[in-house]
Amino acid sequence: MDLVNVYIDAGHGAQGNPGNESAFCVDEQDFTLSLAEDLARRLPGLGPFAIKLSRQGEQRTEYADRITEAKDWGADAFISLHSDVRGPGYAWKQVQGRDCYRNEGHGGFAILWSDETVDSTLAAGRKDLAQRLAVEMIAHGFTAYDGADYPGLYDTTSPGVFVDRHSPERRIRVLRRPAMPSVIIETHQAWDVGEAIAWNLPETRAVFAAAVARALAPASAR
Repeated sequence: MDLVNVYIDAGHGAQGNPGNESAFCVDEQDFTLSLAEDLARRLPGLGPFAIKLSRQGEQRTEYADRITEAKDWGADAFISLHSDVRGPGYAWKQVQGRDCYRNEGHGGFAILWSDETVDSTLAAGRKDLAQRLAVEMIAHGFTAYDGADYPGLYDTTSPGVFVDRHSPERRIRVLRRPAMPSVIIETHQAWDVGEAIAWNLPETRAVFAAAVARALAPASAR
């Protein structure tokens, strides 16, 4: 069976771009790197997958370089891992003298994609990848976000799946520029204490990897 080349992007981590802070004041760039490394370790044991990570350790990689690297490597899919912060945040504790913020609502995952391309085959591939990931995450017990905070930013295309509707100057590069199907997985609401804890547990990450593997597997292997 042919290998599926999966480019796993640990979201944020470019210079000056750490992303959000979780309910425990953990930078998004640190969460995504940990999750990306975990997913990269697990996927080859779950199917015919070759993996390349967008960054490792203290490396700060610009987004344009990630997109170029994925193309040059011959990636079949570009998976960008993120967490989200939704709704108003409420200060609840301090870590090293800083407020952390929480919000127990607005939870669940969201898969983001873009239909901005003149290549109809690429657009269909993005949508199909997003939908397969959402279907498998739901089947594996993850809750899909309802999109309540997304009006004007994204349109819902199926449960847990959202197409980019930002104004042109704010559209998301890793959704619109890669030459292969690309998506962002917003794994959870980072201000939700329970979700933030769960996504650092090995058992959650194992189930997530199983869902991703199922979604990425060649059609003949599903």
